[in-house]
Amino acid sequence: MNPTSQPRTRAKERSGKERYSTALSRFRYLCSKQLVSHGIQTPLIILPNMNQHMRAFAMTLCLAVATLSSCKSKSGGSVLQQNATGKPGELMLVMDKEYFEAPMGLALYDLLEDDAPALPQSEPSLRISRVPTQSFSGFMQLVRNVLIIDVDKDRYTKTSLKYSYDDWAKGQIVLRITSPSPDSVISYTQRDGEAIMNLFVRHELYLFADLLAKQYSQVAQRKVDSLFAHRVNVPEDIRASKVGKDFLWMSNSSMRSRHDILVYTYPYTSDKDISLDAIVSKRDSVLKANISGEFEGSYPCTEQNYGLLYRKVQLGQERPRAEVRGLWKMVGGAMMGGPFVCQAIVDEVAKKVYVFEGFVYRPNEDKLHLIRMMEAALYTFRPSATKDFDPQVILSTKYTKGF
Repeated sequence: MNPTSQPRTRAKERSGKERYSTALSRFRYLCSKQLVSHGIQTPLIILPNMNQHMRAFAMTLCLAVATLSSCKSKSGGSVLQQNATGKPGELMLVMDKEYFEAPMGLALYDLLEDDAPALPQSEPSLRISRVPTQSFSGFMQLVRNVLIIDVDKDRYTKTSLKYSYDDWAKGQIVLRITSPSPDSVISYTQRDGEAIMNLFVRHELYLFADLLAKQYSQVAQRKVDSLFAHRVNVPEDIRASKVGKDFLWMSNSSMRSRHDILVYTYPYTSDKDISLDAIVSKRDSVLKANISGEFEGSYPCTEQNYGLLYRKVQLGQERPRAEVRGLWKMVGGAMMGGPFVCQAIVDEVAKKVYVFEGFVYRPNEDKLHLIRMMEAALYTFRPSATKDFDPQVILSTKYTKGF
């Protein structure tokens, strides 16, 4: 199950000395860039033959500048804001230590660490680190996702949520839940937990899309543009392709960490054509006709036994998209499968439905971050007249149950 692959070249292995030299050069460059941006024109020089004290001073100077970069002026403007830290899906939970093992804390863990949907194995939606309120400072304030719980019966009469971006670092979301009591927080999370999770997951999609806006497969973009008059930003390693009637399949062709995209169209007459049943039925017929497995007569299809998720996605001012996520499997062939997510986009002028899908094959490994990157790529699907994709539009995306 592979589209035609592009020729590849194997990079020469570098010696330990060469790797050290490259890393050192990169460190010098980053430090010098920070210093110059603050008006210090003399570049920082760190040489292999520097003594221990000289290197320590140079590194301390660079770290001091990095700290300065996260500071804000009194007017609220950023002096030079540092990028948010942390791996995809990491979250810093901030609350008084007395709640760590109390019912409120446990309710928050259950919400935030609940299994991510439509995966073949259990993976938490977010990975939590927790810190007491009084200790939340310095580098801990730079994490990409932050949830602050403030319980105070004297200051608050009801539970409310506010969120903001880039408070301490660029590419950061901070949610603040204020409440008069722990029980009120528990009730709030039970009632509005989905909205809380949507904010964090949407921010993760934004961060992935921000990466794809800067670095993407130009091979895939040209292919989609030429066949469908649309543009996409997908991972840079997706280059191999197969073309069919109103159909394109592209892949990175990896055996261990595989991610593929599909683009295809079918006629549109009414919103019944983007119902869950219609999308899944069309998906299975298109895959059977265009993708063959390792064995004769084998092909991929939608796994119907684990449930499918369907919702409406409102991206900016465009017509709402229909989104389906679930699992795929091979019929009559090797034991292959994994998660997929697709969006169906209606072009009422052309009377067409465009389907853009990402799916993943990564046996015996976590798949959440990979499928989230593919999901983020779906948001970049746009008419060719829109040359560049602005990832900021994802931050205003709205989700509802369906059409």
